[in-house]
Amino acid sequence: MSIVEDILAASPAASVRTERRTLRRNAVRALRPGRTPAGVVVSATVATSAWTVLAVIIGGLFGAPAGPRMGHLLSITLGDPLVRGVASAMVVVGALLVALALTPGRPRLVAVESTDPQLVIGLTRSGLRRTLAGAARGVEGVEAARVRIHPRRIEVTVVTRAHGTGELLRAVGTAVGDRLAGLGVQSRQDVVVRLRRTRG
Repeated sequence: MSIVEDILAASPAASVRTERRTLRRNAVRALRPGRTPAGVVVSATVATSAWTVLAVIIGGLFGAPAGPRMGHLLSITLGDPLVRGVASAMVVVGALLVALALTPGRPRLVAVESTDPQLVIGLTRSGLRRTLAGAARGVEGVEAARVRIHPRRIEVTVVTRAHGTGELLRAVGTAVGDRLAGLGVQSRQDVVVRLRRTRG
């Protein structure tokens, strides 16, 4: 077989890997939450401030008497230290909001593999934790299991009375890995198994 034939023979596998990577990236992006709470707070603050200023302006046009506090606020000039302080605070808050908007949120769902590029499926983190803990508890010798999902790893802590820990750790890792593969979870997280012995 020539070099060209080797490349052509390997190209379908490479294209499948590229397609799976693209599907995983699109699914994770689609399941990523928006910045809705921050947007609601900013919108409510801006709307309330605008309505207040509008009410004061309209009241002034129609000759409504302004209260002592409003009269003091209307007499403030651009050179006043209060204006500079508020402007500086608004610049800092605006920069923080821009940074918040540019930082991707943490997905609430874990993407599950799908062959249809138009279909995105996800599992809740709590559901995935329960499923993986059930798989770990199914291993002989495991009395209890707890699962934590971190950005880079899935941490499984098992409680056991067994003495041969090496085989048990491998068996738990295999069971959890098989369950992840069976669910089609699209993640690159490593499975880390930790052991805790029961007292008594």
